[in-house]
Amino acid sequence: MKFSLIAIVLIFTVQLFAADRWGAFSDPFPIYDVVPYGDNGIMLATDGGLRFRTLEGDRVFLSHDGLETSAFYSVVSSPLGTFAVSEYGIVVAINGDGTTWRVLNRSYVKNNVRAVPRGAVLGKNILVIAFEDRLAFFDLFKSTSLLTVERIGNYPLQMNPLRQLAVHGDTLYVKTERASYSRVMDWDNLASDIHLSDAASWNLLAAENAVPEFAPWDSTKVVAGEEILTESFLFDNNGCRVRWTVRSKDGYFLVGPYTILFLHDQGTPRIVELPYERYTLGEAYELQAMPMGGILAASVDGKIGYAKTTGWREPEYVFGGLGNGFNAYSARMKVLSVLPDGTVFNHIWGFVYQIFSHWGTELEYSFKPTDGYCFDNYLENFPISQFVVPAPDNSGFLTATGSNSGYSIVYFTKNGDVRCAKNIGKEPVPGPMYATVDENGSWVIYVASKQGTALADLGGVDMYVFPAPRSNGGELSNGTSKTFRGINPAPLDMVYDSVKKRLWIVSMSNLAYLDTDRDSLIVPSSTNGLRGVEYTSIDADVHGNIWVGTTGHGVYRLTQKKSSPDTLSVVNYNSRNGLLSDNVSDVAIDAVDGIAWFAHERGISYYQRNDLKDASANLTDSTRVLFRAYPVPFRPKEHAFFIIEGFTENAVVSIYNRGGALIWTFKGDEVLGGRLEWNGRDKSGKLVAPGVYYYVVNNGPKKKKGKFIIVH
Repeated sequence: MKFSLIAIVLIFTVQLFAADRWGAFSDPFPIYDVVPYGDNGIMLATDGGLRFRTLEGDRVFLSHDGLETSAFYSVVSSPLGTFAVSEYGIVVAINGDGTTWRVLNRSYVKNNVRAVPRGAVLGKNILVIAFEDRLAFFDLFKSTSLLTVERIGNYPLQMNPLRQLAVHGDTLYVKTERASYSRVMDWDNLASDIHLSDAASWNLLAAENAVPEFAPWDSTKVVAGEEILTESFLFDNNGCRVRWTVRSKDGYFLVGPYTILFLHDQGTPRIVELPYERYTLGEAYELQAMPMGGILAASVDGKIGYAKTTGWREPEYVFGGLGNGFNAYSARMKVLSVLPDGTVFNHIWGFVYQIFSHWGTELEYSFKPTDGYCFDNYLENFPISQFVVPAPDNSGFLTATGSNSGYSIVYFTKNGDVRCAKNIGKEPVPGPMYATVDENGSWVIYVASKQGTALADLGGVDMYVFPAPRSNGGELSNGTSKTFRGINPAPLDMVYDSVKKRLWIVSMSNLAYLDTDRDSLIVPSSTNGLRGVEYTSIDADVHGNIWVGTTGHGVYRLTQKKSSPDTLSVVNYNSRNGLLSDNVSDVAIDAVDGIAWFAHERGISYYQRNDLKDASANLTDSTRVLFRAYPVPFRPKEHAFFIIEGFTENAVVSIYNRGGALIWTFKGDEVLGGRLEWNGRDKSGKLVAPGVYYYVVNNGPKKKKGKFIIVH
């Protein structure tokens, strides 16, 4: 089987270091709206961003491109430009460069009311936006919301929701759930139209279908110009796959909610499908950072895929296309696990445990409940596990299976053996886990438990100490246990901070750390900015910062002040920063490439920053990172930065000119992640003269020297 900073600006405005970089992969469907864009392209509003499609190319604009969100319901185009409206009413316009967008208005978002899909039209410079319970008028020249109308005709729009809009000259047509209306508009003086909010100023249409845009969609045929298309692949069991046809220079784009085809005026084949290929994983719920960098991700429909920021290896379905579906979110499943040698473990709720080799590309073992293994069945032939971790010695994997007789801990070896510590849990359902080795070589396994499968059920954390199986006949037995309480509801994710030597836990509504001296889970006393947050996931970076994903609030980075776990400084990242969505189902920190990854319903975001890299092994035989200095020659007017990387964070890097004069010294925060980026300017902010320069990296006992040329 194959699966296929923020820029640091000194007080004299010299920019020395590269900016942190946001990016994302999204599933740009369903398509809600489409308009022509350029001579031979279309712009589409989708749940996964604004998508520009031509015959030759496909580009999706997302939060980090200036949109501040990724779900868009409408897009309109005119000589004034191209504009779009998001799910909750952010109004954006594409910039002149055609590669970025700018926000014109975000005031509608505070209403927390969805816009109507394909519910925006232009009357001269006035953008009219249909929301579920109001009609808004926005002046594009002034970037100002003029007014909103909450009643048309005999009913308030809250009771008579808007469905569609159309503009013909000076007349605005409005279709609601009960009827259709028209009104003559003075677009040039709309702000002074004192009767616009008067429901009686709207005319009831006797025949709403007199407005062509309001005619019911005919799902039995596709019309392109004067031609009716009859090809069978344009239809499926639900009728016609195509809802809109858009004329371009060379033919017609045929667009449906999940379809883009092109009808050529000339050529063979006559109709071609234009698939989306950059991200095909789908709805992601779990991420695992990989030992060589990048992530392994699982989707609810049973796909597993590997990615770097440069792209995805083609994912494929596992176990016959059966995924974890609803259970992935309802149980906050974290059942992917990876060993350094490329062995991968996966669990399908209720059905099977699987071991893969070669980084998840080859299936080695399947463990089914009907095959007589020792693991529990929560229901008849129905095993459930919410978490999987590597065994402390990387000899296999540990999980826990639910049972009404108390959960069991299960040890799967890489060789396909299964060993169980049967029914040792006091509660029926196990949750997140962490495993390590103590000073005696024993396995220490933490298992969160709860009274049921719901996220709101009560529970705690159990700690078990077992003799290492390799010294105990291969068995997971003869253990001791202890239980810790202190947060409710039950934990749903945990991570061990190897810098501060502390186990952190999140439940749906609480964050806590394990204090073994007090035999309790302790909620930090100071976490300003974390009120009313629902947690979904947790991970830790190489500097001991804790990253927590949330439902609706993006992700938080928590830093312990003066190494105290009770006082945390809080930084929030959301879609305005670059997240694909504020709903984050999982977080994974890739310390090899220095990237924080975030899973969402519509795709995956990433945040790259130097201080997320683990530089501790740099300049040693075990490092995966090569020492490099590039580009050579360095042309400051062409290249953004001269980069030196591959040293440790305690290094001091100095740059000298040919005469031996010191140009700059970098240290501390300037070399986080074992990398520096210099823009070729001196301390006065001026570009240095062309010529030969030298760098010296003092890295403890190791020293690296080199020379490079600067060319203007």
